[in-house]
Amino acid sequence: MKTVVKILVGVIAAIALGIGGFKLMQKIEHDYMVEVVKSEEVREIIEERLISYDTRALTEEGAIRSYSIDSSSIRRNPMGGISFTVHVNNDSGLYVFYTINKDSNTKKIVLEGGGNSSRFENLITKDTRE
Repeated sequence: MKTVVKILVGVIAAIALGIGGFKLMQKIEHDYMVEVVKSEEVREIIEERLISYDTRALTEEGAIRSYSIDSSSIRRNPMGGISFTVHVNNDSGLYVFYTINKDSNTKKIVLEGGGNSSRFENLITKDTRE
């Protein structure tokens, strides 16, 4: 009886260690992705892209006055890279989402794709019509 309990405790401990190790690796990977997304290099990519939508972006005259990266949206993209969402003008309905990756030749972070909300599309098209 005692040996069965010892074996059972050993198996449960091994499973717990396996799950704990897996969760720890996920946290380390997520922390790295957050660090990359909040880096200066990615900030420049985001601002460059926002200015391409609105030449007066990030000024008082522009339709896009501010932005913030939604840390809870940062995820590993199944096709490679990191996907995340940027909220514009402190409005969760105005957002742009991006996928970034590291270029294998230059080792620089590059924008690989993305899109935006319909409200964001309306905001930037309304501003260009005026």
